[in-house]
Amino acid sequence: MAVQWTTAALYEALIVSELNLEGKIELNDGMEPNISVQLTEFGDLPVQITVSGAQLMVSSALWEASQVKDLARFNELALKLNPVNALSNIGLITLAPGRDLYIMFGELSASSDLAHVIEEIRVLADNTIEAAEAFADQLIASEISNSGAHS
Repeated sequence: MAVQWTTAALYEALIVSELNLEGKIELNDGMEPNISVQLTEFGDLPVQITVSGAQLMVSSALWEASQVKDLARFNELALKLNPVNALSNIGLITLAPGRDLYIMFGELSASSDLAHVIEEIRVLADNTIEAAEAFADQLIASEISNSGAHS
């Protein structure tokens, strides 16, 4: 029988998994608790995990929309990437009025095996770094890192 993860239960499983040996895992309590994972192999890129009902979402910040040269062009490129990018998509969330953030995200069932959750975390981190490198020429400043968004 599959486990139905909650944020707290998933955190407890992750801190005793092999993933804990590869970086840092923290539980962020609050109104919407989440788990932050930073893996050394991926330059300590922050990956956020949230569990809500039957869904588990893994995401990482790319950059704020204000850092993109041409939003229409970037959006077109991102939409063309989504169908061919295994397990991850680019999305846009609002941090505050007039302040949008591009993210890389993947979703899976909250009853997924722990091994699948760990695989999603690694794949998402890798895809975020690849997207940041692929889209670097779409940014206003050339010095923006793959985790360039500061919230």
